[in-house]
Amino acid sequence: MNRAPQPSPDLFTFAWRGHSLKGQEVSGHIQAENAQLAQAQLRRQGLQVKRVQRVWWVPKQPIRPRELAQMTRQLAALTRAGVPLVSALQMVSRSAATQALKELMGKVRSDVESGMALHAALAAHPQHFSGLYISMVSAGEAAGILDNMMERLANTLEKNEALRSRVRSALLYPCAVIVVALAVLALIMVYVVPVFEDVFKAFGSDLPWATQWVLALSQGLSQSGWFFLPALLLLPWFWQGLRRNERWQRQLDRWLLGLPLVGHLLRSAVVARWTQTLSALLAAGVPLTEALGPAGQACDHAVYARLTEHLQRRVSQGGSLSEAMAHTGRFPDMIVQLCAIGEETSALESLLARAGVLMENELDDQVNGLSSLLEPLIIVVLGGLIGGILVAMYLPIFRLGQVF
Repeated sequence: MNRAPQPSPDLFTFAWRGHSLKGQEVSGHIQAENAQLAQAQLRRQGLQVKRVQRVWWVPKQPIRPRELAQMTRQLAALTRAGVPLVSALQMVSRSAATQALKELMGKVRSDVESGMALHAALAAHPQHFSGLYISMVSAGEAAGILDNMMERLANTLEKNEALRSRVRSALLYPCAVIVVALAVLALIMVYVVPVFEDVFKAFGSDLPWATQWVLALSQGLSQSGWFFLPALLLLPWFWQGLRRNERWQRQLDRWLLGLPLVGHLLRSAVVARWTQTLSALLAAGVPLTEALGPAGQACDHAVYARLTEHLQRRVSQGGSLSEAMAHTGRFPDMIVQLCAIGEETSALESLLARAGVLMENELDDQVNGLSSLLEPLIIVVLGGLIGGILVAMYLPIFRLGQVF
């Protein structure tokens, strides 16, 4: 098993600017022990360096899954066309959409050029290349069909990203509406309700309990609401820290799966990714016991990743995959039955692919149904909240009209 090389603590980041062999002005970042070695590395790449400057802090640019899928598609096309691997990696690096991806593929090209296998060079960057990616590349190199494996890998990555996009699109609209509505409610409570409070003081009579509750909430937001602003600014950082906690992430994923509407949607998306990934790995010639590990990582869900580890242990001990899946209770009966038939007929790969298609169709139906259901539900809930505040504010005025 290849271990990722540990980065040297003496490497520093340098920003450079220069010209390529074609005379085009190029720039970027490079890691080296000093500026002289950085210039030497750039010259070996055929670059004419004009300036190299030490950078003390470099913000990390994320590499999106869509960019990684596009890069894989380009690399598959180049290798299928007969381009040598080092040259193909260099072309992909130069045409990368972002600077972060360009630097990543540059490091991979350097490792491959120094004699390292492609899957080993990719394994040195586990934060970007998953077990699925490395396993399929390794199988392609071992069988001498790297171009076919890269194309199949690109298809799998694109399908997984499409599933994530469907779930995000289904949840983005209601979340955005709820956030805007809560902001409007907060403005009403902070700036509008205090105006009514000044009017109510002139009445000199007891206020209804609903009005008293709204006024108390408004005073609380006005007096201590600004203390929550730093917490909101630090919330993304705190959220990222919690997501790195495996136990907390597993509890969150389990709670989301138990939600009435969202849970079923998430389960369909995760199971679809799981079946598609496992099917692709089996088609690449990866044994079932080895394919289950990358499939659990690719589903990007802590609960199903742990369930896949349980399935892997059961299968390695000689058990049946379908029986282990049924024992967990987290997989639909249709998927379990298809896996059982695939194990009996030695067609597990094709039936898993078929199961992935069926789960995709079910996911589309669920997304459409959830979208049509959430819109009127949000309108009713928000209308009830705003209407309740208005009624609570006008109740004292109605009582005053009855007195006179």
